[in-house]
Amino acid sequence: MIVAGRDGGEGVRLVLETEEAMLLSELADQVDSVLLLGEVDDPALGRLLPNAYPDDVTAAQDFTRYTRDSLVDGKRQAAQQVRDATAVDDDTGLVQIELDQAEAWSWLTFLTDLRLILAERVGIVEEGSDESDETRDDYLRAAYEWAGFVQGSMLEVLDPIKG
Repeated sequence: MIVAGRDGGEGVRLVLETEEAMLLSELADQVDSVLLLGEVDDPALGRLLPNAYPDDVTAAQDFTRYTRDSLVDGKRQAAQQVRDATAVDDDTGLVQIELDQAEAWSWLTFLTDLRLILAERVGIVEEGSDESDETRDDYLRAAYEWAGFVQGSMLEVLDPIKG
């Protein structure tokens, strides 16, 4: 995977291997499934849509009633953008994706949501926590770390530190 600035400096260019693009598309399906079909008591859904008022049941219900649908809709749209961009029609080996700034930030939203779900699934409570190491699934852990690498690379391109 290669992440670089787009010509003109506005946005991001991603060059993915076909397998990476297919993985991102599959993971976007998984994020969408959690948002659509996730059980109310699913801790991963709780990480995506945390309780804004844990000490006030009425305020929490009101907040959920007024914001949940738009939050879920925005997260689903971000996942759909990733799915659309990573659709692989042929096996040429590489998939090149050009994202403008708005699209890139939407991808970052998706990558954040993905990492929250994966962190919950592998038991990462806090980055670098030793206690979660024993419960990690190797495939999910690798996906979590890879998504973090993609996210970090995109952020470096979008918001470089000026020195």
